[in-house]
Amino acid sequence: MLFNLSLLVSCAFLLSLSYHEWPVRRRRAEHVLRVALASGASWLLMMYALRLEGFRLDLRYVPVALVTLRYGPLAGALTLLPALLWRAAEDLHGGLATALSGLSVVALTGALRRRLPVTRPQLRARDLWLAPVPFLGVGLPLLLTPQGRSVAALYYPLGVLLSAAGAVLALGILHSRLRLLSLAHTLRTQARTDDLTGLSNRRQFDEDLAALDPGTQLVLLDLDHFKRINDTHGHAAGDRALEHVAALLRELDPAHLRPYRVGGEEFALLADLGAESRARAQVEALLREVPAAGRGMWAGLTLSAGLATRRPGESAAALFRRADEALYLAKTNGRGRLVVWTPPDGSAARAAELGAGAPGTELAGQGWPGPGLPGSGPIQPRHSVWQALRTTVGLLAERRTLHDEDWTEVLRLAVDAVDGAVGGSLAIREGRGFRICAAEGYGPELMGLTLSEASQQRWYARSPSAWRAGRPRVLRGAELQAASVSSGEVLEDGVVRALEAAGRGGEHEANLCLPVVLGGEVVAHLNLDARGPADAFDDQSTEVAELFARQIAALLDLQERWRELGVLGELHLRVGAGRGGAVSVDEHLSQAAVDLLRARWAVLLRYDPAGDRLLSSGAEIAGGDLGPVELPRGEGLAWAALREGRTLRVDDVQQHPGVYRRAQLGHQAMLVAPLPTHHLEPLGVLVITREAERPFLPADEHLALMLASLAARLLERGAHVQDLRATLEAALNTLGFALEARDFETQGHTERVQAHALAFGQALGLCAERLLGLRQGAALHDIGKLGVPDAVLLKPGRLTPQEREVVEGHVLLGAALTARIPFLHPEAIGVVRSHHERWDGQGYPDGLKGEEIPPLARLFALCDVYDALVSARPYRPALPPAEALALLRAGRGTQFDPHLTDRFVELWQAGAFGSVRHAGTGAPGRRTDEAEAAPR
Repeated sequence: MLFNLSLLVSCAFLLSLSYHEWPVRRRRAEHVLRVALASGASWLLMMYALRLEGFRLDLRYVPVALVTLRYGPLAGALTLLPALLWRAAEDLHGGLATALSGLSVVALTGALRRRLPVTRPQLRARDLWLAPVPFLGVGLPLLLTPQGRSVAALYYPLGVLLSAAGAVLALGILHSRLRLLSLAHTLRTQARTDDLTGLSNRRQFDEDLAALDPGTQLVLLDLDHFKRINDTHGHAAGDRALEHVAALLRELDPAHLRPYRVGGEEFALLADLGAESRARAQVEALLREVPAAGRGMWAGLTLSAGLATRRPGESAAALFRRADEALYLAKTNGRGRLVVWTPPDGSAARAAELGAGAPGTELAGQGWPGPGLPGSGPIQPRHSVWQALRTTVGLLAERRTLHDEDWTEVLRLAVDAVDGAVGGSLAIREGRGFRICAAEGYGPELMGLTLSEASQQRWYARSPSAWRAGRPRVLRGAELQAASVSSGEVLEDGVVRALEAAGRGGEHEANLCLPVVLGGEVVAHLNLDARGPADAFDDQSTEVAELFARQIAALLDLQERWRELGVLGELHLRVGAGRGGAVSVDEHLSQAAVDLLRARWAVLLRYDPAGDRLLSSGAEIAGGDLGPVELPRGEGLAWAALREGRTLRVDDVQQHPGVYRRAQLGHQAMLVAPLPTHHLEPLGVLVITREAERPFLPADEHLALMLASLAARLLERGAHVQDLRATLEAALNTLGFALEARDFETQGHTERVQAHALAFGQALGLCAERLLGLRQGAALHDIGKLGVPDAVLLKPGRLTPQEREVVEGHVLLGAALTARIPFLHPEAIGVVRSHHERWDGQGYPDGLKGEEIPPLARLFALCDVYDALVSARPYRPALPPAEALALLRAGRGTQFDPHLTDRFVELWQAGAFGSVRHAGTGAPGRRTDEAEAAPR
């Protein structure tokens, strides 16, 4: 019997799963399915009955009772029929007993249908005593036979109680399922219902809008001056106003007009009245009723409305955008009115003014721009265009570099505002190409691709003059496909594959392309794509798209100004902080000119006072093919610019006879900017060229003048710094010569070791900056000997250990003295302190070893020892160079850096130091540290 009960529970659970929504709806197929399931369960329970003394004890009548409660006696009898027929086929008497018991269950249960509804989501405890009633007739046929009468006293009450328990258990399962569905429905309803008004909310609205059929209408409504009500009377009054409007919306035809509160003071209606005119009439009536029904603090309340009819194939977002545009027109043109959006015939919107005039009078006009409304002036710009203008103004006000995210937002607004556009891209010029920095409606593969200028001109598929003039063009069908193929022919295969992967390979049916022109140059490409009708992108759409192109041009103009400031600032930092010499300065200035003016070629011609001429340093940038330039006074356009003291520009050098080497330049535009000093003396001239198709404009002239002014100041300062450096070098050399006079060393030692060290450093490829530190360190390498007493420094014989310790201390004193000299190169101090260190760590003052010794100090040590060896001393003659080199090789890896030693010997043998002259005899004096330190 326990198995029979388990089987009943399983069947009841299976039956409960046929209920999958709340409220329970009447569906014929579901009814038939439930009756069939219950019938099968009854038969199954009978087949697995408990058999005792020839009788069956089971729960077969519970499904019959459940079906009778849900669908009535006829359905209950049908549920019993399969088990009845099966039992009769087995045993006629058993079939008769089943029929009598089953009919009693059907009859008694039918009487209880109103008290025990199956579809009630909760079973009431006070109804549980009725559970045995349907089964009171089950088992009574036992009284018809002597054998049955003998067991009836036991089996009859047991069967009734088990059937009642099974019915309660099955009803509990069904009611639990229905309770769960009811709670889920309540939660869904709450999630889709506005708490204040009781209307469906934005979530439900979005779902219903997506399922809206073509030909039905969307109406967006907005309470006028709602903020004034809240500010004047408080939020409680505002809430009552919203409830008032919601009540009026609920009074509309509920079968065909579904109201929603979509946010704040905004409402919506989805209308399915069969015709736009009927929906319009309903909305007009509502707009008249709102102020008439207003009372108290919000008397005179008005609504503005925008209406749009869904087109075949139109997305929900596009429908909402059109209705929102119509609502915006209603708000900006007097409020309290309805604007109906009707596109194709050239009139984008029709407005019906409600109020003082004839209600419902149609006023045809374009959404933007268009003819005016009576008494309200011209129709104001559409909301999306106005929003785009606000976005552009906001970006301009931020005064910062724009990123791809900013351009994506501008493009998204353009796609939203231009009718028919479903996607697009924006490519901005970077150098000679156009980089796609924004894409809408396409895959991410499109972002960051660089398209050549030639491909963009082919994609434009119109004349180059029209392209440079920024004229919009629309391509459709075969012409569009031909332009796509032609553009792909000049693109790399990888770019073409990326375009196809992103969805630009032919999915669109129409394209509107607008070259964005700034300063006579195409600086960006705005592409808007349509997959709709062949007549997409009419004059109205093109006009709106041109507005966005002008906004993009304004943003790019600001970006250009920021870029120019960045280039000038970077130039100032590089040239102002650099020690690269005149050629480096010329390269920086020429490169800055190319970057600022997007030029093809630039060169700085410096004035040479000795020859009274203009000379190039060989630092031409980006395609210079003239070679060295030398202009005597009066020759060429450069001298004309210096003479007139102003910037000169030529649209085509071939048309100007005064241009230097114009035959080699070809057809190019030229701009020449003079660089005068504060005293109007010539410093040089900056010459810039680019393609004749892009002549220099007045704005370029002003920019070149700014660059020239900055260059003049930098060159003047550079010359002044060079003078200071020369003065510093002279002072340092004077200190070295003064030390020689005191120390009685061989005259010219400082000059010679400087020459050796510079020749060695240049051969090793040291940069000018490090050569400066080497030269200064060589000049001051023994400055610390100024602190050594004469008795020790000038001692002719061998030094005692204490005296030698005093002499070795001169490097520390020298390092301390040089550290106090302003503008001294940092590596010069390392030369002074460490030029007596040894590779094996046995040197002084710090006992540095190997790579720990500063590189310039290692280099200089070889030069210092070599010069001491090849110079005569009172205690020995000068050694021949070959013997001195042999001694250096002997110290390889112990005293000297092995690699530098090999290089020094190689360079000497190659004649790198042949021009350095050595003294023959020195004055009387002590042994030098260098000579004593040389390996023997």
